[in-house]
Amino acid sequence: MNIKQLITSTALSAIMLAPAVVSAESDLAFGSTGTTAEARVDFRIVIPSFVYFQVGTTGATVDRIDYDLGSVSEQPGSGTSVAATGGTNDGVDGTLAISLITNASSVSIAASGGNLTAGTDTIPFSDISASDTGSITVPDFGGSVTLNPASFSLTDNWSYSYDNTSVYNASTYNGQTTYTLTIL
Repeated sequence: MNIKQLITSTALSAIMLAPAVVSAESDLAFGSTGTTAEARVDFRIVIPSFVYFQVGTTGATVDRIDYDLGSVSEQPGSGTSVAATGGTNDGVDGTLAISLITNASSVSIAASGGNLTAGTDTIPFSDISASDTGSITVPDFGGSVTLNPASFSLTDNWSYSYDNTSVYNASTYNGQTTYTLTIL
């Protein structure tokens, strides 16, 4: 037998055996009334972990929280907190609606970003206080929190205020923080 015949014979043997290897389960039974044949089918459903996280307005809007010390009676640097305007949720200025939907048992929320800046002048994010109503803990700026959701769908409100403990140069300071939700 030459090499070509050997290869052809091996290939044909593999083709003939393949249906027996990959065929579905079957059962053949002989007999009279009441004789049964069974075949089983396995099922599998794969559900990946997922997260949905919303901070503020639904959609692609990036909400802005404003503090205008020129429109309040608090003296700059007095230590009297200044309420925010903008970022309105349910008519409450300085409050953002938060939504978290996940099937993961543990997630982390991190808050990252630099300072608020005006040219070379800066105000640290630590001058802004954030609070929550209890179901989704708001992380400190530059920090993170771990949550073990008791349900798949949580909502909360995060409220912000400016601590007003330091005096800064007159200007309009801008900055942005990013909240990142990660499945653990």
